[in-house]
Amino acid sequence: MGAGQSKPDESTKHVFASDTPIQFSQELIDSLQASSETNSTRAKTLELHIAQRVAAELEKIRNQEASALEEARKKIAASGEAGSEDSSLLQLSPISPKDLLPGSDTDESKKAPSSQRVQQEIEKLKQTLGQRKTLREVPKEVENARQDVISCLRINDRKPLDCWKEVEIFKREVRKMEENYVSSVL
Repeated sequence: MGAGQSKPDESTKHVFASDTPIQFSQELIDSLQASSETNSTRAKTLELHIAQRVAAELEKIRNQEASALEEARKKIAASGEAGSEDSSLLQLSPISPKDLLPGSDTDESKKAPSSQRVQQEIEKLKQTLGQRKTLREVPKEVENARQDVISCLRINDRKPLDCWKEVEIFKREVRKMEENYVSSVL
């Protein structure tokens, strides 16, 4: 039991020996040794630099938003003066947020359907679907297939998997009925 040592010999260390000699220039070695900068100071410097960049970008975005807001106010004021003398917000002409962005195309916004037009189309579709909701009598074939499935399930109370033929026939009849309905709608 105690014949072998449980700890490896410390003299069996693995050292990597490269076939090609690695040499650094003396300038690089001198600059690394002369540098008083540590990892923590480098990290702090990097973090400070990132924070400055983020602050600059944030300020740039704030300026852009402020100028966009000012342009929007000017457009609203101009449309309010041109349209009517009433300064009520309800009387202003509708301005899309896309109109306020610089470089927006007004043609694209005119092509897009307005919410009123979309609402009218939805109402039209609801009416046509409401008219089609009338209940129709189920065809005889579907009703017969349904009754066959019900009777099979009652007979095979403890073995419902024995009714697979009846279920397939019922599915086929329902599929035919659905196809007929879809073709009549289209």
